[in-house]
Amino acid sequence: MSIISQNLKEIKKTIQLHSPNPQGVKILGVSKFQPVESIREAVELGVTLLGVNYVQEGQKLREVMTHSDIEWHFIGHIQSRKAKHLLDYHCVESLDRTDIAEDLNRRAEILNKPLQVLIEVNIGREPQKSGVLLEDLEGFLKKIEALTFISVKGLMSMPPPLPLEKRRPFFKELKRAYDRLSQRYSFDTLSMGTSEDYQIALEEGASLIRLGTCLLGARPPKSH
Repeated sequence: MSIISQNLKEIKKTIQLHSPNPQGVKILGVSKFQPVESIREAVELGVTLLGVNYVQEGQKLREVMTHSDIEWHFIGHIQSRKAKHLLDYHCVESLDRTDIAEDLNRRAEILNKPLQVLIEVNIGREPQKSGVLLEDLEGFLKKIEALTFISVKGLMSMPPPLPLEKRRPFFKELKRAYDRLSQRYSFDTLSMGTSEDYQIALEEGASLIRLGTCLLGARPPKSH
């Protein structure tokens, strides 16, 4: 059994043990700086959701990863001048600005191709991070509600890099906001939890976990 196969087996076991709804949890493989061979092996093992942090990386990866069943997610910071490249993604998980939303909506309408998005929430109010502040979330959603080619499917966030158990309150807070807003919007995805803290995120209700090193292995040391 390969390392990636073993990793995936452990991840699935953790999902079964720690998620209140294990059948509803999806694994997203994070491709950032990972060798194509590792990503390809994960896809062959059934990880068909792939997350891309950079537009250029995504373009190169999709040229060589031609499996028809891959669902591509963009999970990095959205640069205005590169937003036009995001229309080919199944889901953009990092929407946090109305001007970007309006631009994506306009481009999606021209293509007659609705785009699914998650709203990135700056759950820890970190000044260096992107994301909508929790208290601004409802107002932000109301602003983009009129954009008919943007379909908001849920929320995404990453807590501050604190000791693991101190991240739990941030996951709890995001889940409360998700549950509250789900009563009005047709949410189906709560994207939270990465290689370090996905067990806690699962316990707090994550339905999508974004996994890089714990799935695909350590990134090559010269990848900066």
